[in-house]
Parts: sequence; C-alpha cells; structure tokens
Amino acid sequence: MKQYIVLVIFIFWFSYYLLTEYNKRSDFKDAYNSTKQELLTQKNPTYIPSKTIYADEITSEDKIVHVQKTEKVHLDVQFYPQSPFGKWWPIFEDTCEEASVLIAINYMRWKTMTRTQFRDELLNIVDWENKTFGYYKDTGVNDTAIILKDYFNFLDYKILENPSIDDIKYELSQKNIIISPFFASNLNPNYSWSWPDYHFMVITGYTKDSFITHDVWTKQWEDYYYNQNTLYNRIHDFDPIDIENWPKRLIVLKNKD
Repeated sequence: MKQYIVLVIFIFWFSYYLLTEYNKRSDFKDAYNSTKQELLTQKNPTYIPSKTIYADEITSEDKIVHVQKTEKVHLDVQFYPQSPFGKWWPIFEDTCEEASVLIAINYMRWKTMTRTQFRDELLNIVDWENKTFGYYKDTGVNDTAIILKDYFNFLDYKILENPSIDDIKYELSQKNIIISPFFASNLNPNYSWSWPDYHFMVITGYTKDSFITHDVWTKQWEDYYYNQNTLYNRIHDFDPIDIENWPKRLIVLKNKD
C-alpha cells in the first residue's frame, strides 16, 4: 500500500512538473511571437556597420585566406552563463547576446568579474538596450555591434559577411575572439524543448574537427565542443520571420597584443 501511495505521489508530481515546464515554454514562445510584428516595424538603428574593416587590414577582396598551421587554438576566456546564478527569471531567457558580448569584452580588456558583477552588468546592458533600441530581446548582429561601439566604447571589431570555416579559424589563430548568432533548434541535444531557437555564443577556439565555444545557455557548457560543420551550418543572423535561412554573419573582436 505504501509503495502504491508513493507511486501516485510521484506520478502527480511528475505530471505537474511537465505541465509547468510546458506552460513556461508556451508563455515564452507566445511572448516571442507577439514581438515579431513590432520588430519588423522598428526602424533600423542609424549606425549599421555592414562591413567594418580594421585599419591595418587589407580589403576583403584581396585577402588571402590563410590559416596558421596550428592544430588547436584555445583562448583562455572567463565564462559565466546568461543566467549567472542559474535562476531562470524571464529576463535571463533572452540575455545570450548580452552575456556573449560581455564575455568577449572582458577577454579583450583582460578583465575578470565575480558572478554578481557579471549578473549586474547584464542587467545594465538590458536597461541600456531598452532605452536605446526600445527592446532587448533577439538583437541581431547590427544591434550587437552597436552595443560594442556605444555601450562599451569598443571599436576594434568587424562584421564578417558569409565567413568560411577557414576565416573563423584564421581569426582565432590571431587570438581574436568571435561572437556569433545561430539558428539553434536541436543544435545541442541538451537544449530543453528544442529551445532556444535563436542563440548567441562565443567561439573561443578550434581543434581539427571541432569549434570550442562558451555556450552561455547553461553553466555546464564552458568550453563546449561542437562539430565544425554542424556549428558552421547553423550560423545565422536574426530575422523574426525566416530565422532559419538568414545570412551568415558574425562579429570578430580584434586582439591588439
């Protein structure tokens, strides 16, 4: 009899958990869908760096694609997830862009943060975005570049249009760090309920067959290895209607050392 009662309690608890999780994801999905039309009617920011080039770099048309003969590059980059304390407040479901930018900026400026400082700075960025853009969710490459330029006063970056795998490896071999958007549904088997569908993460290195990332979705994915082709094929800038087929674009932050 006691085992029967325990089984009933477990079934009830598990059903409640599934229903709660489903409602949570449904609410998030509904909120996302409700912003689509609003995003489409937003005016583009005045500053749109479509192809920012370093001053000391030759033109992209003349660039010789060359990857240093380094079998592995792995940058030493401090990591925190987009929900720094693992508390999934609604705001932290949409801070992958902000977390990725903050991780990259801290690397470029040799700065480390406590977990509390990281959380507070994420909230500061969100507040600035709401005042500047009128929103903070699902910021694409252009908006993210504006955060670098206007919030962090960081100018040594460029946007790569339709980069190749060799382009990405070359930048990493120069100790440059990369932040990139992805069409993420089912990209990682550990994402719950096939979310997030649009995601930013930091690319910190590569091996022969893998890209090394700081995937900010969870605290467990510091230095997470993705198959190179799999990750490359998912690089997509944000479009609220056709999120799966938008152009490949990413941001490279230049290391001056």
